[in-house]
Amino acid sequence: MVPALLLIGGSAPLFGNDRKFAYTYESSVLASGLREIELWNTHRSGKGYFFRRIDQRIEYEFGLGGDLMSALYMNYSWKLGDSNGSLPGGTAASSYSISISSEWKYKLLDRVADPVGFALYGEATVGLDETELEAKLIFDKQIGDVLFAFNIVAENEWATEVVNGLSMTESEFKGEFDFGIAYEVSPQFSFGLEVRNHNEVVNGVWEHSALFAGPVVSYSTSSWWATLTLLPQVAAFKGATENGLVLDEHEKMEARLLFSFHL
Repeated sequence: MVPALLLIGGSAPLFGNDRKFAYTYESSVLASGLREIELWNTHRSGKGYFFRRIDQRIEYEFGLGGDLMSALYMNYSWKLGDSNGSLPGGTAASSYSISISSEWKYKLLDRVADPVGFALYGEATVGLDETELEAKLIFDKQIGDVLFAFNIVAENEWATEVVNGLSMTESEFKGEFDFGIAYEVSPQFSFGLEVRNHNEVVNGVWEHSALFAGPVVSYSTSSWWATLTLLPQVAAFKGATENGLVLDEHEKMEARLLFSFHL
């Protein structure tokens, strides 16, 4: 009966947490007892100087029942860039960071059965030199074969560095608005658009606001799913450094691939 209902519904996901977007979250959660391994790969490139960055996450997700799910992450980030930034005379320099995260998501309203889907999301990250707390308000709505999703995101980061033997901690607040729209060609395949506005407030001063927009495609089967978004920076509302873009804190291009398989 369940497979028949999925075929009739058309737009219903094959599994409770198949994602149609790589950056914008949806309200759906894993049912009790279901588990997934999710692999993230994000590539960032393009500043006012040579720069490459790769972020990777390995996530273990599990449903707890009662519309609640949780996840544990291992995070790894590697950067390669000119040691002097945009100034002449630098050399290639690389760095990396490792951290762990804990995620919790609670669905309050369903995107099909209710007027709008709604979920609360929280994530805590601890690394060797930084700590992050992140909260999201997740809204989405399924109308026929079209899925809409919107997120309001607030994150605070505390980064510590040692300068001349002294430990210094800098606080940075990040506010973000994410929007996605996807057309489901079939229960397996969809394509659409993602839009992301990212803002940074450092020590109480609003420094940057960058707008990204680009295409997204998603494919799912009975045992795995994958989602790819290409997200170029298209405009800067504040803190532009070159050609109307923010190219010190952000990059010209981001690309994120998510791959997940069900356990």
